[in-house]
Amino acid sequence: RRTDPVTGKIYHMTFSPPKDEEILARLEHRSDDTEEKVKVRLGQFHANIGAIKGNYADMTIEVDGSKKPSEIAANIESEIKKMVGDRAVYVN
Repeated sequence: RRTDPVTGKIYHMTFSPPKDEEILARLEHRSDDTEEKVKVRLGQFHANIGAIKGNYADMTIEVDGSKKPSEIAANIESEIKKMVGDRAVYVN
């Protein structure tokens, strides 16, 4: 990831690079975007996820992200409908 110091916009160099050469030239590498810092954040995530999942166990589902987006959306919508029963559900 890189940050444009003029606009503050964050760019992912593989998935969302800037299209303008001028912007590309002024991008700065984020100080929090190093392998070491990512490992620390990932460790913190794993240390805390159990407590978080425990608090929301009655309203979480597992989603298979390898399926097509339309299948994932249909699965999520179906699971939400199961959770809320007859209450109205709006999925856009």
